[in-house]
Amino acid sequence: MTYFSDVLQRVYVLLLFFLVMSPVSVLAQEETEDAEADTTTAMQVRMDPIEVTATPFQITGEAASFAVTALERTEQDLNTSPSLSLERVADGIPGLFVGSREHYALGDRLTIRGLGWRAQFGVRGVQVLLDGIPLTVADGQAMIGIVDPSFVRSIEVIRGPASTFWGNASGGVVALSTKPERGAHLGRAKVTGGSYGLIKTDLQVTPDVGKHRLSMYGSYLGQEGYRAHSQTQLFRYGLTGNLRLTDDSGIKTIAALQYMPRAQNPSTLDAEAAADTPREVRDAVRTFDTGKTATQGQVGATYYNDVGVGTINTTLYGIIRDLENPIPFGYIDLSRRVGGTRVTLESDNGPDGERLEWGFGAEGKVQRDDRREFGNQDGEPTDIELDQLETVDNAALFGRASYPLGRVRLSAGVRYDWMRFEADDNLNDNDGARTFQTFSPSVGLSVDVGTARFFTNVASGLEAPTANELSNRADGRTGFNPQLDPENIWGVEVGVQGVFPSYRFGYDLAIFGTRVSDLLVPRQGANEQTFFRNAGETRHTGVESALRWSATDWMDVRGSYTFVKAEFTDAETADGSSLNGNRIPGVPPHMFSGSIDIRRNGIGGMIRANGLSDYEVDSENTAENDGYVLFDLQLSYTAQVGDLSISPFAAVNNVFDVRYNDTVVNAFGGRFYEPAAGRNYRIGISASFD
Repeated sequence: MTYFSDVLQRVYVLLLFFLVMSPVSVLAQEETEDAEADTTTAMQVRMDPIEVTATPFQITGEAASFAVTALERTEQDLNTSPSLSLERVADGIPGLFVGSREHYALGDRLTIRGLGWRAQFGVRGVQVLLDGIPLTVADGQAMIGIVDPSFVRSIEVIRGPASTFWGNASGGVVALSTKPERGAHLGRAKVTGGSYGLIKTDLQVTPDVGKHRLSMYGSYLGQEGYRAHSQTQLFRYGLTGNLRLTDDSGIKTIAALQYMPRAQNPSTLDAEAAADTPREVRDAVRTFDTGKTATQGQVGATYYNDVGVGTINTTLYGIIRDLENPIPFGYIDLSRRVGGTRVTLESDNGPDGERLEWGFGAEGKVQRDDRREFGNQDGEPTDIELDQLETVDNAALFGRASYPLGRVRLSAGVRYDWMRFEADDNLNDNDGARTFQTFSPSVGLSVDVGTARFFTNVASGLEAPTANELSNRADGRTGFNPQLDPENIWGVEVGVQGVFPSYRFGYDLAIFGTRVSDLLVPRQGANEQTFFRNAGETRHTGVESALRWSATDWMDVRGSYTFVKAEFTDAETADGSSLNGNRIPGVPPHMFSGSIDIRRNGIGGMIRANGLSDYEVDSENTAENDGYVLFDLQLSYTAQVGDLSISPFAAVNNVFDVRYNDTVVNAFGGRFYEPAAGRNYRIGISASFD
């Protein structure tokens, strides 16, 4: 049987399951009229034009001249979904690829339209926000382990270059929010258990105190992991608040903490080992006890006030991160301190967005990394090999304007960034500094025809090498690499987003092209340390599409498809060999997802499918990762007992036990593959009260 006929057979089996499920849900006890009305209203609201909040300014949906997607999670979804990865939260967003690793030492990998592909850990090239505060620090790296997907209530994604708004490392934007709306459950407790020793407990309370709003949450996650040497212990806590001072002013606060006392890293395998012994690890992994111990915390506050001519927002935030990271032949000890401030003034949007929208602001970021690297003997540090203080300072001015001409809106923006990287070498006095500066303009047009928004946009961006990338030098010297330069990005897109209200159908279509020059390319050494160089130019072109059909008040159907052709156009290897025409590693050309979600009379059922095509894993295109299609099933039931809702749930992931791999690009010795789990199970129960 061919691959595609096998997939079709699996689709048939799952659709048959839902044909059996649907009559069961219809015959269940009827919902109350009020509950039915609430469900319908919520659905209509989600189909309405969005307010773009993933920028420093609040932009009305019809005024956005760029591709943006926003998803909100219902209380039912929060109660009954065992969300352990952002892959589940971001499901169905075109253009966004979330590579969900089965361990937490490296975490999720994010790319948008193929940008961000070079990240071996953390996130590069994509701006990430948590409750309005940047997780992306001054040098362009974002560490997102502090985000607990169980408490993410909404996600908003700008799918193209956004340096006009956020500066460095903004090939796209992912804005996450844990803030509850009024009317959310007062409290929720959830326990989830599952395969490979998984246990997760969540607790959240969201009281409204008069006109003030507060939310607090905490969780614990423990697991042995699918592969050997992938044990994890992880605690996460968070708080958001909105203190209303007057009708037009207030203070929004955020605090979050991640404490990870243990996160083993099983590392990668070559193709033969990944196929034959996917759960095993190399001897070096155990010898050097690879993994991480990390503590990360952040606090922030935003003061907002309507001052007549517009609304002023002043934001202050700070981030700390302490990391101990044993790797093969090395041991990294990093202490990071980050601070930032942002001040914006923007106009009120006016009735129905009929007047000029404008905004301008200033931003400053500081980053101080106290980095020490040692030898590694049995997972313990030995002789010190690097001791340097790395500092990054970033200052920026930016602004935008949007002018209406009937149904047409013209938009433009510009940002100026100045960045300085300095290394203070405490061992060899090999100090150094690099300074980068750039203008990031954008211009766009949108046309509002009532049930649809047509748009086109041209934008530029800058992506500087991170402090870690500058300090990892192939010549073995300390200080910063003097030959490493920033990437320059230009992107253009055209698209349409809209609804057919009579058919309860929403759609999203975009065509894009992106050019990257002075491309930063990773190369892994024998000791698994990664070095970078500028390799030339690449071109990314493609199509993004998504649809949502609310077939009935109790059934939603979603689907998305993304095609990305990402290739080297004028690039070469370190030894001078041409890469022209090669596909960029780590970027699947074809990605799709689909889901059918039934929620009726307390019964919930979901089928989800995700798939991607074969893709290259090295710049020379000598090896590739096989494509795959995965199916997940989820069932739940909610019973109401007074003000208490009790929801048991169960999920089966990778129903057909497909063997597949996540990847690390340009790895040493052909070790490109991180085997992922086969069929696995999760069960749990949640209790929420109003």
